[in-house]
Amino acid sequence: MGNIGSSSVNQLNDPSGGQKALITSADRVHLELKLQRDNLVAAIRKYEHAAQSEHIKAIQYVKEGKRHLALYCLKRRKAQTSQITLVTDMLDNVQRLLDTVEFSQIEREVFDAMKCGKDELSRLNALLKADDVMELMDSTAETVNESRQINEILAQQLDHCDENLLLSELFQDAAVVEESKDILKDAVVPSHNLPSDEKTSKRATDSNYESVALSA
Repeated sequence: MGNIGSSSVNQLNDPSGGQKALITSADRVHLELKLQRDNLVAAIRKYEHAAQSEHIKAIQYVKEGKRHLALYCLKRRKAQTSQITLVTDMLDNVQRLLDTVEFSQIEREVFDAMKCGKDELSRLNALLKADDVMELMDSTAETVNESRQINEILAQQLDHCDENLLLSELFQDAAVVEESKDILKDAVVPSHNLPSDEKTSKRATDSNYESVALSA
């Protein structure tokens, strides 16, 4: 897994710009786990290919009547299958460790974000003076008191109201709405086309001409 217990931060020269990049021990562990995972995946594929090849050879030897060679290939195939199982378990363990490292990095990022948020909140509290905070609290209390008084007045008014009167007003409103619907439903909409602007203008001109002629 590498020298994890060494210095937590190493500096490596960057060939592109000559600057030094910081590599932490967590980054090194993360990289080594990824490399080991890739190697295990490649080993599993190699064993699977070898097992398939031994299986094909065993079938061919059976057809040729070479039973002992077929059994030998089957034993080799069995050994390859056992290796696949073993390496798969190792791969699962490495993947679990890799997920743990990634989760730790995410958890650290969340912690840093929460710390920044806490710092911003502290800075905001420092900007607010004590007098401003007290004034804000007083105005909030006044708003709450006004809201409570309005609710009490409304509650008293509703207690002294006649429920039958309220219901009759509701029914009257409903009757007005239905009557309006009936009026709109019975209204006749003209189906003929409205006169155009040119015809209306011409008709007005003719009417004016007739009025002038009569007055003359």
